[in-house]
Amino acid sequence: MRTTLLPGATLLAVVTAVPSFAADLPVKAPLLTPVPVYSWTGFYVGVNAGYAWNQDGGSLECTNPAGVSFGRGCGLIPSSSLNSSGGFGGGQIGYNWQIGQYLLGVETDFQGANIRGSTSTNGPWPFVGLPQLSPTSSLFTASQNIDWFGTARLRFGYAGFDRTLIYATGGLAYGQVQLQTAVIFPAVSYPASATDTKTGWTVGGGIEYAFTNNVSARVEGLYYDLGDTSIASGSVPLINHFTRGKDFETQGALARAGLNYKFY
Repeated sequence: MRTTLLPGATLLAVVTAVPSFAADLPVKAPLLTPVPVYSWTGFYVGVNAGYAWNQDGGSLECTNPAGVSFGRGCGLIPSSSLNSSGGFGGGQIGYNWQIGQYLLGVETDFQGANIRGSTSTNGPWPFVGLPQLSPTSSLFTASQNIDWFGTARLRFGYAGFDRTLIYATGGLAYGQVQLQTAVIFPAVSYPASATDTKTGWTVGGGIEYAFTNNVSARVEGLYYDLGDTSIASGSVPLINHFTRGKDFETQGALARAGLNYKFY
């Protein structure tokens, strides 16, 4: 009996110990597929629309017959500044290089715009060196319209949030500005106008989010400065040798939203 039971007991002990030994063996974790990191590198095109505000604080100009700026006989019109505003829309094209978590890009855009503003001031107002005032029917008017504009800029961004890009941008700005001004008296007026293509600079920033590998949306704000333009004219009809006009400033800010499609 003892020689018969010993092999059976030994086998039972081995079978019992196998699950415990297997439980102590290291378990190999399943392989995980890494989530691809989004890349902003590539060529893109897009559309945008927004609203702009232009602030003009340019001064009046007057030269009397002796050639003296604001000499005797020049009118002291109390206000000449004006504010313009309006919408715009257009498209952009650019290319990004992503280096690690940072981005360098170039972009150009072009916009059709309807940014307009005007001002008017009624008399009477005083004259330099004269005791009398201008007639109550005298009038000063000025207007400024931006019909189109564009930019060519660099972009510097941080892309450490995967599909969200925060960036600063700046570069060249240009646009077409229509200017008009007039000083009107009962018997004579001084009308002046010009259409000028201006160049200057712009700087700003924005945030962009990639919804898919190809489509992204952004919001952006820019400050722009296209410089000054002075316009003036002599009297109509030519009954004296005064020259009157105004200096216009073209500077302001814009906010816009855009949609881009990136090519691989």
